[in-house]
Amino acid sequence: MDIGRKNKESFWPSYVDIMTTLFAVMLILFAVSYARFKKKEGELEMLVNDYKDIINIYSKVDSIDKSPFYAYDSLYLKHTITISIAYQDREYDIHKLKLDQAGQTEQANAKRDSIRQAGILVQQIIKELEEKSSDNIKFLVVIEGQSSKIPFYEGEWKNNETLSFLRAKYLKHYWTAPVEEGGCGLFKKTSENDIKSKCEIIVAGSGEGGVPRFYYTGKDDQISINPADEKYPTFNAVKMYATSDDYNSWYNVEIQNQRFLINIIPIIGNINLKKAQFDNIDID
Repeated sequence: MDIGRKNKESFWPSYVDIMTTLFAVMLILFAVSYARFKKKEGELEMLVNDYKDIINIYSKVDSIDKSPFYAYDSLYLKHTITISIAYQDREYDIHKLKLDQAGQTEQANAKRDSIRQAGILVQQIIKELEEKSSDNIKFLVVIEGQSSKIPFYEGEWKNNETLSFLRAKYLKHYWTAPVEEGGCGLFKKTSENDIKSKCEIIVAGSGEGGVPRFYYTGKDDQISINPADEKYPTFNAVKMYATSDDYNSWYNVEIQNQRFLINIIPIIGNINLKKAQFDNIDID
């Protein structure tokens, strides 16, 4: 018997079996890898779409500063209404400005109209965001009222802290109240009255704190937004060291802190891909 010939004849069937098995294994590995890749690709696409939504939202919100009514503070990342508002002492109603008290009704009405235009702009932005954003994103419009450090304290419920809150509350009321009631008739659909609305209006008051603020420097350039430049950190320091002219200058700077900050904050809701899942995605 030719043993060499017999081994040669049995080699090729065994080789074919081995190659067939290896091919089957590789095919299975390819199919599994491809399925896992497509799954990861889908997850990453979801992240990209959500990221694009967020970028579009912030870009749209930033466009508010192209108007004459708002400015962006890059230090504190807030939008401020640029309209100068000075209330009568201890007042919070938008219809009781110092201009009203001085009998300058036309100028006071012009201020209120500017505030109305500022509200219309916010409403337009929210409407566009609601139409273009995904259902997983809603919006908070935060109206933050500030107050000056001009002394006012008559108890826990009557002070600059509550005064700043009431000013923000009445700004919201002025924007949302019907025209026949002296309001602007804006924001007719919010989460308060429409469950489908993506917009919720929040009222807040930061009192004598909150940022950004204007600080009196006592120098030729009297106003700064840096607290380190403030000449009189407390009102007691004003009483002790300020001259009459100095006090008037301090007062004129402080009264400019009777204003509002507006923030439009996107809230990311039920995004299917959580951060923990994203961290586990192997993109190597």
